[in-house]
Amino acid sequence: MLADTLISAKNRILKKFPERQFIHRTGGQVNYFMLTTRAQLWITAIVITICLWSVFTFASLFWAQSPLHSSSVKYQVKQGEFNKHLINLDIQVADARELLGAQQKEFALAAANFEQKHNTIVALISQGGISNADTELTENIYAQSKVLMSPILLDVIPRQPRTIFGKREAMNTGTVLDDSMVRLEADQNKILIAGEHTIQTRIEKNRAILAATGITVVNILKNGRGGVGGPLIAIDGKSENLLIETGAFLPRLDSIKARAIEVATLDKALASVPLAYPIDAESYLTSKYGQRKDPFNKRPTMHVGLDIASYHLAPIIATASGKISFSGRRKGYGRVVEIDHGHGFKTRYAHLEKSYVKRGQKVEKGEKIAGMGSTGRSTSTHLHYEVLFEKRRQDPALFIKAGQYVQ
Repeated sequence: MLADTLISAKNRILKKFPERQFIHRTGGQVNYFMLTTRAQLWITAIVITICLWSVFTFASLFWAQSPLHSSSVKYQVKQGEFNKHLINLDIQVADARELLGAQQKEFALAAANFEQKHNTIVALISQGGISNADTELTENIYAQSKVLMSPILLDVIPRQPRTIFGKREAMNTGTVLDDSMVRLEADQNKILIAGEHTIQTRIEKNRAILAATGITVVNILKNGRGGVGGPLIAIDGKSENLLIETGAFLPRLDSIKARAIEVATLDKALASVPLAYPIDAESYLTSKYGQRKDPFNKRPTMHVGLDIASYHLAPIIATASGKISFSGRRKGYGRVVEIDHGHGFKTRYAHLEKSYVKRGQKVEKGEKIAGMGSTGRSTSTHLHYEVLFEKRRQDPALFIKAGQYVQ
């Protein structure tokens, strides 16, 4: 049965696609070629495939661009997104209203608590309930009446009653709230003035310490992030009393803010300066920074660090916080640890017996980083200590001396 079907199909194909001969005459010569049944079947299959693919592609393209199809789907998507957005907005509005109501209650409570805390601070200052350091920061504050401060052991001369600052004209607005806020603002202004004096003192102290290292403050700060500046506004007693007046202090705030930013910048720079002593043990100096006779060949050479001797494995500490930039061996130095402190400062600790840190590790000022030894080009157990700024070696003795001033 199957064989008959195949034979019948074959006969039909041969009938539809019989062998065909094509005769072609050119230049008096007659040529012909034959197109077999198999070749005709292949050509027919290829043509049908191309036609079907073209129809499918055209239909797909037409349907994708059809307004009935694309618009309806996009519209449904947009509608869903819009509804979702509306729901989220309604939730956010409800949350915002609830939060606003809570914040209004908290604000009223905070305002009352703020004045109570402020009055408590005034009472503590008047009664000497704040430490000597804090009292120094708020010197000459709140002297609306004479106050006798309790003397402490560190006072060389007993403290005397404070003088009255100067009468401030009251702003009679007719309401208790306004009067209390006026008093509160005047007291805050006095605190700011005292803080400004303290900040100015810290700025001058920090600049003096940095200058004691032999490097200008400008060069140190340019290696840090950010910057500060602005005109120098002098502090004098005559202007203070005027600026204490309520409502006249706002122009002064920019100066105080600038000084606060400057002292913060200087504090950050000072933290990068290696001011600590590099050995946490009894030790003694064996060779200074500068020209000397080489201990091996006795020729004049330049010694670019300090040599400090102590016992074997004496603790070597970081002279400032930073990140370990190298821990290993260098020619002539033996085992070495190098620390990058930022602001252009690096320190180098050489001839070590042991290293307790690795590259990339962060260390704090005073942290033990190594043990003293005599590796490399060394005659005996000691530490070779270098300070580098912008890749140039500096005299470490200046930094150690400045660090003693800080302590």
